[in-house]
Amino acid sequence: MLARTLFCLPRVSPSWLARWMVGLLVGGLACGLGCGGGGGDASAGEDAGESGGSSGEGPAPSESLLPSDTCSQAPPVGQGRFSGTLRDRDSDSRIGGVCGAGGPDVFLRIEVPLRADLRVEARGNGFTPRVSLAPLGCLKGSMLACGADGVVGLTDLEEGTVLDLAIGIDQASFMALSDVAAPLEGDDPLDFEVDVGMTRVLGRDEVCRPAARGRCSSGTLCMPALKTVDDDPENDDAWVCTAVPANSCEDPERVTVVLVDGAGTLSVDPDQPQTDAHHHSCTGEGTRERVLRLALPPGQGLLGGRESSLDIWAERPEIGLALRAPGCLASDELDCSRPAPGGSRVTIVAPDELERVGVEPYLFVELPEPGVLSEPVTLHLRQTLRGPPVGSSAGQ
Repeated sequence: MLARTLFCLPRVSPSWLARWMVGLLVGGLACGLGCGGGGGDASAGEDAGESGGSSGEGPAPSESLLPSDTCSQAPPVGQGRFSGTLRDRDSDSRIGGVCGAGGPDVFLRIEVPLRADLRVEARGNGFTPRVSLAPLGCLKGSMLACGADGVVGLTDLEEGTVLDLAIGIDQASFMALSDVAAPLEGDDPLDFEVDVGMTRVLGRDEVCRPAARGRCSSGTLCMPALKTVDDDPENDDAWVCTAVPANSCEDPERVTVVLVDGAGTLSVDPDQPQTDAHHHSCTGEGTRERVLRLALPPGQGLLGGRESSLDIWAERPEIGLALRAPGCLASDELDCSRPAPGGSRVTIVAPDELERVGVEPYLFVELPEPGVLSEPVTLHLRQTLRGPPVGSSAGQ
């Protein structure tokens, strides 16, 4: 990886940056819930269809089909609203009921025509449906996501992805509702409707305004790409998905840790454009973060001949911290500290062991929105003793 990436932006003030990022977030949320889903209004659906909807062939319109009793016969669908019933239905023996609930289930086959996020929401008249998504085949072992509350989703699916959607009910609720005969008029409590919504994922340098076009992919942000002083930032075509430095583990900011008398500091600019490419165990989604990769110099794991740990903390209550090593997977998390009134703190327990095998840990700095902080964020680093002197007989 490159030690540092140069990143050129138009000269803008933090307050202006804050305004366009807030507008982007609001617009993106509105589109994600309305433009891409079957439950939105007609105009929103048309906008979403123009930017990322299916072609005229393949999935059938919602009014012309019903979910299938068997997974293998599931009708293909795109985004839209669909309805069906679980009365007199059986459980598919291959999956044992949606989410393992044992009750009956029905199926749709979702076809994703373009790179997109997928969200499914089901509502029952007299029950809460269970929904699951799986690759073709609906085998229990290959289930990708399950929602016992009727909601399930997957992010950044590739163009041409095909998934089986199962809609079901737990066995106890089904037995209770089945004991009551279906009404001659009105809604059956075992009837349901399900909304399939898609939000297009835009690649680098794709035009990203208006918000109905979709959302920018991980590692990019919808920003004005102004090439001359005469360019108008209000022109939608000037806004494209722009690569953001130090936004993910793919392009972290490389930092060499230098300690003097066992202590040091790092500085992070809170007004740089960032997104939320990684989710951590102690922090929620949607929090901007800057990703640093720490080069640990030889000998930093010892303090006065004793093994030491490396504490990293921020005093600002708006800042959260997380550590991962040796890789960047969620399972590689070493420590995590959410924003708190007393600040946040994470610890590299054995920096000498990481340095010995050439591992450079990832440090994630969770940031508030641009303009909240008026000064750079200072991160403090300090060695702390974690064991007896090397070679001593203490504790034996």
